[in-house]
Amino acid sequence: MFINPEFTLYQAPKHVPIIYPSQLNTFMKKLNLWTGKLNGKHKKLTDLLVSMHLVESPYHRIPPYEYEWLRKGIICSSCQSFLVSVTGRKVGCGDCGCEESIDSVVLRSVKELKLLFPDRKITTKGVQEWCGGIVSKKKFKNILSKNMQAIGYGQWTYYE
Repeated sequence: MFINPEFTLYQAPKHVPIIYPSQLNTFMKKLNLWTGKLNGKHKKLTDLLVSMHLVESPYHRIPPYEYEWLRKGIICSSCQSFLVSVTGRKVGCGDCGCEESIDSVVLRSVKELKLLFPDRKITTKGVQEWCGGIVSKKKFKNILSKNMQAIGYGQWTYYE
């Protein structure tokens, strides 16, 4: 079973039972409709699969990184380019021409920041710095206040 949608197997033998990504939905529906009786083999297979289950991937090797080492700024959601500019209430990409609202760009950047630095508090100043200061601090504060819960007061405010 090949579940990666970008995978292609060329010149596959016809007699090999292979399930491609485009066939996965049909296969799962067919499997769910199966009404056969379960026996001891099914129980053994279930136990084997449960015993082989990995909670954490062995391929989870992330290189070390620090906040200071990373390039700050907004990236295009389509082509991942840093060549973006603000025009009115939209952020446009200079490479692919993709446009996105400032609110969605800031919220996407907050998700990136939370993913990369889960222990770091989300503050107006921190998000503004992470986004490369594309808009005013007041605009960042409005976006965060509208979409997240503010905790604290004044300069100690952070968002969850």
